[in-house]
Amino acid sequence: MLAGRRIPDWAQRFAHAKAPSRRWKATKARLANTHAKAAHARADGLHKLTTRLARAHGVVVVEDLNVAGMTARAAGRAKRGKAGLNRAILDVAPGELRRQLAYKTAWSGSRLVVADRWFPSSKTCSTCGAVKTKLSLAQRSYSCERCGLVIDRDHNASINLAALAARTGTASGAGTGQRDLANGRGEDRSMPSGRWSSQNRQDSTAPAGQTATAAEQSTAA
Repeated sequence: MLAGRRIPDWAQRFAHAKAPSRRWKATKARLANTHAKAAHARADGLHKLTTRLARAHGVVVVEDLNVAGMTARAAGRAKRGKAGLNRAILDVAPGELRRQLAYKTAWSGSRLVVADRWFPSSKTCSTCGAVKTKLSLAQRSYSCERCGLVIDRDHNASINLAALAARTGTASGAGTGQRDLANGRGEDRSMPSGRWSSQNRQDSTAPAGQTATAAEQSTAA
């Protein structure tokens, strides 16, 4: 060390820091064990869910969610609340659910249909086809101004996704957005004719008929 050089305050504190106590180490180990158990439980639930969907349904529909955009950091006062939402989204692992469904549907002889990211499943009336300009997540019921339909928004979205899958005969493209799907390739990427101008990234849909949607992923968390 050069003579006369001042030691930074953080280095002085580190040099005089006490070694961790046995109680601290034991607490840290218990916390790590709890996190590991939670992660294993989520992984087990996700595998059971995707296996059941692939085996029980001939067609499974998921949406091409923009997970990176959904979990982007918020600014200002909403930052803390958004951080909690981001953790919840990542705990559900929508990308892993889609990856597992892709190869499990291929193994089971069923088909995975991926709705385009811009397909407004929640904003479209399942009866007359009218599309709302805006539909906030706080609105849990869909009310159509054109035909008067009032229906749960998730049920409405599931009907639209099931109809989309029915219109999709053969694959219009394959891939998960990942370079390789080592265990199988079973996706149909689907977008109805015409261009959709409204986004739908937070839909949660329910099974309809023989077509399953991936809203049940919430049960795996």
